Amino acid sequence: MIDVLLVMPPVSEAVQFPYLALPQLTAAWTARGHTVRALDLNLEYRDEVLVRRGPFRERPDDAPASTTGDIYRSVSERYRSDHGTLLLSTARDRSSGFAQETAIQASGRYVAQQAARDGWTISGTPRLGQLDKLVEAARDTWSARWCTSRLEAVLDEERPQVLAFSVPFFSQVVPTLVLTGLLKVRRPDLRIALGGPTVQMWAALLQRRTEAARSVDHWCLGHGEDFLTDIVPPGPGSAAASAWERGRLPDRAADGLRDAFVLNDQQMPDFGQFDFADYSNQAHQFPYRLTVGCYWGRCTFCSYGNRYRDARAFQQIHPDIAAGHLIALSARLGITDVAVADENTGLRHLLRVMEAVRRRGAELTFRARARLEPELADPAFCRRLREAGCVQLSTGFETARQEILDSLGKGQDAAHAERAVLNLTRAGIVTNLSFMDGYDHPHAVDGYRDTVGVIQRHPAELGLDTMQLLVAEPGSYLWANRERLDDEPLVTNEGLAFAAGRVGGAVIDDTATAAARQRLLRMTVEAVPDAERAGRPDLPRRTGGPPSEGRPADRRPAPGPPPPARPRFAVALEQVGGRWFLADVAWPRMAVVPPSLAPDRDGRFTADDAAAHHWLHRMLDKRLLVPDPPAPDDPEGRSV
Repeated sequence: MIDVLLVMPPVSEAVQFPYLALPQLTAAWTARGHTVRALDLNLEYRDEVLVRRGPFRERPDDAPASTTGDIYRSVSERYRSDHGTLLLSTARDRSSGFAQETAIQASGRYVAQQAARDGWTISGTPRLGQLDKLVEAARDTWSARWCTSRLEAVLDEERPQVLAFSVPFFSQVVPTLVLTGLLKVRRPDLRIALGGPTVQMWAALLQRRTEAARSVDHWCLGHGEDFLTDIVPPGPGSAAASAWERGRLPDRAADGLRDAFVLNDQQMPDFGQFDFADYSNQAHQFPYRLTVGCYWGRCTFCSYGNRYRDARAFQQIHPDIAAGHLIALSARLGITDVAVADENTGLRHLLRVMEAVRRRGAELTFRARARLEPELADPAFCRRLREAGCVQLSTGFETARQEILDSLGKGQDAAHAERAVLNLTRAGIVTNLSFMDGYDHPHAVDGYRDTVGVIQRHPAELGLDTMQLLVAEPGSYLWANRERLDDEPLVTNEGLAFAAGRVGGAVIDDTATAAARQRLLRMTVEAVPDAERAGRPDLPRRTGGPPSEGRPADRRPAPGPPPPARPRFAVALEQVGGRWFLADVAWPRMAVVPPSLAPDRDGRFTADDAAAHHWLHRMLDKRLLVPDPPAPDDPEGRSV
């Protein structure tokens, strides 16, 4: 018997490395005398979706392919059934370059599709009070049955006192409530706890609006390090056990972010239960946190920053403590690249940590999320960051319109932000930006145009992180200032982010929200940084100078006969109803093979006339086909 089974539930795209809450809490709870088993069910769910043989046809509306969409889904599903194991192994293989990037994209799509098919992700504009219906509908599905079976096997093996779920993303809410409900029926004595950023935001509303929340016994609304000891006595002989026996432990579960957690006292994350080779990441890195909360905390849309600011709970770890942990972890794991898991790392603090690492003779690289701070106006500061080990910064650019930034409490100068990105890039630091739309502001459309202009001016200097609609999440200043009821329809980032992305209350009316969503979708075509374009076969290659506003770049088939060609990796070639189709399972699109042209037994196409020449050139240009044999240095040369 153990104290706790700690689970990262589906559905999330966080499969780059172990989600930090699991190894961090494992270390903290173990140090307090508890026995802990950690399970990344989200990762295992991803793997099972890919490798399960046969089609996922469990609903009566899965009719034979008739429309173009039906054909694409049928061909795509056959590809997964036949090649899912190859996709999974390629997604883990950092030596495969473009093929790995493609496999990661395809596997994420398959997971999102399966989760949506089984009702595990929300769509449209449901009310919070309708979650019970969604949870009930999702109980008798393949996803629910497989995950419940997997959890029950581990529960039988470990016999924990508590089953704890870490829930950082809204896309995990329905799956978690489905699983807790099913397990509570089968194991009524099992104690179930929920924690994580999404729980902190939504717990009060879920308890008030949903029956499904009654399957949860304990809600952790603050830091999790001391939470387990508050609800389970630790093993005999530990200091925490003595405190428990004396009755001196405070009820930290009720204190929220004002609890007694001290970041400088945190244990080094314990990755002992995780195999990094099982994860999918183009960079070989491990996560670590330098900060809890946000030193700025005023951005009105950021529930995390607002809640930490109101609780006065922002903390930074001492550079020497961090350096000691990082060097030890690097030696233990054989990894030298650090993913700083903070929502916002102060750049001067990051620099102090990196320089503390360097003073101890270690050579580590760092990737962090940070604000575009005033120091970045100084090219020398950017060079100093790079020399100390910073190789990538992700940051919220949001918009290039100053009035909108001011209305959001962003504390950022638009012109400075643009210069800062250029300084970082010139110093050798990759900069990935997040953009927003959906502002309740008279210049929202102008803001879109200004932001597109920035990207089009600097396509080679910018990288893309996310594009998302502004939503009001509980705990944010935007949510507090809403004039709507708590159970108004929710707004999602469906179509813009994995599994609907951020979810919250509406900031603007439905018509304006739909228009903002369409603007963001246009941005993904009209204003694409070069780095993003290079990894997107569905987008035209940039040729020559910057594109015009309405025409990104021309695709013109090359003159002369094309070489023999075959489908690119993750492009399915299937015959449906007597016709051959090419279907890209990573970036959804499809092409019909002309009736006069058929592949040979190895799936290779050879053109014998002018029409076939033209079609083959088009498919090569669209990167659905690749030359066979490929050029030695062609990153897309891998097939199947």
